[in-house]
This record gives sequence, C-alpha cells and structure tokens, in this order.
Amino acid sequence: MLSHCSPSWAATCAAATDRFRGRAHSPGQRYLQTGNPKIPSLEYPDYGSVIAKQHQSPRGVPQYVLSPGGGSNSASYSSGYLGVAYGPFTALGDPNAKDYSVRALATPEGFTAEKIDARQRLLKRADTRFRNVDLLDQDLEGMDKSYQKAFDILQSKAVRQAFDIGSESDQLRDQYGRHSFGQSCLLARRLVEAGTRCVSIYNGGWDTHENNFRELKNTLLPPWDQGLAALLADLHDRGMLDNTVVWCTGEFGRTPAINDKGAGRDHWARAMSMLYAGCGISGGQIIGETDSTASEPVGESYTPDDAAASFYRAIGIDQHHEYYTPDGRPVMIVANGQPIEKLWG
Repeated sequence: MLSHCSPSWAATCAAATDRFRGRAHSPGQRYLQTGNPKIPSLEYPDYGSVIAKQHQSPRGVPQYVLSPGGGSNSASYSSGYLGVAYGPFTALGDPNAKDYSVRALATPEGFTAEKIDARQRLLKRADTRFRNVDLLDQDLEGMDKSYQKAFDILQSKAVRQAFDIGSESDQLRDQYGRHSFGQSCLLARRLVEAGTRCVSIYNGGWDTHENNFRELKNTLLPPWDQGLAALLADLHDRGMLDNTVVWCTGEFGRTPAINDKGAGRDHWARAMSMLYAGCGISGGQIIGETDSTASEPVGESYTPDDAAASFYRAIGIDQHHEYYTPDGRPVMIVANGQPIEKLWG
C-alpha cells in the first residue's frame, strides 16, 4: 500500500502480535485492511477509503486506487460505513500485459467530451425529477459523488497519462521487473505522482500449504524483491519517499512447523511481520522479535491495531477521529492500538 503523507531510504520490519487469534483469510484480511477486528454489526472502511474521506486529490484524479496486480481479490475491499462515495477505483487487468489498458477509462469510438457532458446533464435532470426515491441520504449523496468522480475521471488527461505505463522507459520498467507485481508498483508510483492519495496493490499466491520453499524461492520472492526494491529506490530518487509511506503486510503468518502435505506451511496468527518505509520512518530497523521457533512474540509485541495507528500517524490522520454511521452511531477510525514509537527512531 502506498499513501501520500501530510507533512528513509530503507525499510523497517515490525513483528506483530499475539492478540489476533483468527486463522481464516477473510477476517484476517479485514482486520489488516482496517485496523479493527471484524464484527457482525459493523463494516469498517479500508485505509484507502478513510484517506479518500480525509484527503482530496486534484479533480479527475481518483483518491484511492486498487490495483489487483493481475489478481482478482477486489471483493475483499470495502468502504464500509463511509458509503460508496469513498470506495476504490479498481484498475482491473495486468499492468505487465502488452496491451494493458483500464477498461473504466475506455470510451466507445466517437464518444466525445461533449457527449459526456450531455449525458451528465441528462442524468442531473432525471436525478432532480426522481429525487424522492426511497434511499438513505448517505446512499444518494454517495451515488452523486461517485457519478461526479466518474465523469471527472473520464475527462482527466492526468489520469490517462498516469495509467499509460507504456510511456515509461524500457530501462525503468526492466528495473521494476516485467511481471505483474513489478509493473503494479511502477503504476502505483505514477498514480501517486499524479495526485492519487492511496494505492493498494493486491499480491496473492502466498497461501503455501504445499511446496512452501519451492514456491517462495522460484515464484513468489524474486518478483517481490525486485518490484519493492525498485519502488523504494524510485521514490527516493524522485524525492517522493519523505512524503509517501509504503506499507507491506499480509493477514497472518505461517506455521513454524512444516506440515505433512508436501512441505507446506499453514495459517499462523500468533506471529507475523510487516514492512514500513517513508514519511520519516527510520530505515534499517527490526522492531520486535519472536522466540527461537518463530512461534510467539518475545517481550514487547504489537497488534494490527498498533500497525494501523502507526500508519495513520505517518499520513497525518488522527486514528481517534469519529465518523457517524448511517444510523447515527459514532465510531472512531481505530479505537484501540498505539503508534509504534520505535518506527520513528
């Protein structure tokens, strides 16, 4: 995840937690995407949705972009109680594909800006005529904002230029790696440079219940190492790392013991790690530790709530800020957790 700060070249690794006991993907993902444990009565918003609520982008530039990186896990992302107006702009497709384009930006041949304006005026007239439709005010407001953003994005040259990844030099694209993850990282840098406030890259395939070591060595780690290293170097060289935080995390760790299903490792929620860089975070640190078998944290440990609090501090958002749900319930962005002070040296 990349996000623009509000105000180090290198990364910091933080060991997580023994508070989170969930071992299933869905609750783990929602916990790590929101900083709040999943509960039946309330859907918390993603970090990107909160950022879209708090920080504006230039007109026509989406505030929050989800890049599946060739995958298709967009269903696990949600704007929650903030409503549809703050959901992600989902850039489906593989940025490494030769003919990569964003379907949402494509218009039929002959569909001009004038025709877009005409349709927008028609929509406004219909909306005014049928304004008494039986929907919540938040739903109507969210739909209005979503439509306006869509029209703005369709007419934005900056967005089209940002998604035109083919305009980058072959040398830089090779540095990021000619694979989905590397090109997704390059696309994220281009979007942040254009004014997008948060880009979330989904990079799946790490559920190594079988062939853990072979998959890591040959398939998973090489593109990850190449793409992430190139991203950090590129942000640093462009003077963007001081104003951008890079946060890498999964939803849980892997079992210390190797299973009997073919040298695999299963779900393990008692200990995991994540990586932070940028926005004044002191690089080159390893914060926290586990025991000799990587089973449990030793000494001070940190929770997903602490990780979320740290992220929000880095980008200048008060984690205790309250929003109101559609039924009038006041809810803090992240009620629990404290920023990990050691991240800042």
